[in-house]
Amino acid sequence: MSTDAQSKTGAKGYVPLLVFIALGSVFAPPTIIVLAVGMIPSIIARFANPARVPGTIASMIALNLAGVIPALGFLWERGHTIDQALDLLSDPYMWLMMYGGAGVAAFLLWGVPTVVLAFYEVQAKQHIKRLEKRRSKMIEEWGAQIIEDSKIQPSAGKNKKTPKS
Repeated sequence: MSTDAQSKTGAKGYVPLLVFIALGSVFAPPTIIVLAVGMIPSIIARFANPARVPGTIASMIALNLAGVIPALGFLWERGHTIDQALDLLSDPYMWLMMYGGAGVAAFLLWGVPTVVLAFYEVQAKQHIKRLEKRRSKMIEEWGAQIIEDSKIQPSAGKNKKTPKS
């Protein structure tokens, strides 16, 4: 697929979003205000990480939206007005709730792999120490000759033809 075709198919994905924003701005401006402010981490992640692993942005958007939806529920419950939307946005706990989902997503996407890598590195170092202990015990038991014997190439005699009886 050429780059022109890729850019055209990528642009098609934005059309429904733009229609939603346009209609929402006309019919439900308070919802769009809270939604736009709450989804800022996902928007930044979308454009700041172009070489992303497939699915990371979808995960970020889903968890960010999970944090924004309760704020929208409070907005609709308290009276769907622009003043209520601005009151919600002035509450730090609403910001914590909205951006908390994005924070969880960021930890899951970027923090967990780092923690797992560190765990595997520690595990590998412990395994190396166990192997070194085992090697030193073998040297004590069999002597230093075992090191010289291990340097012999096992495949050295495989290709030689043996006389048939």
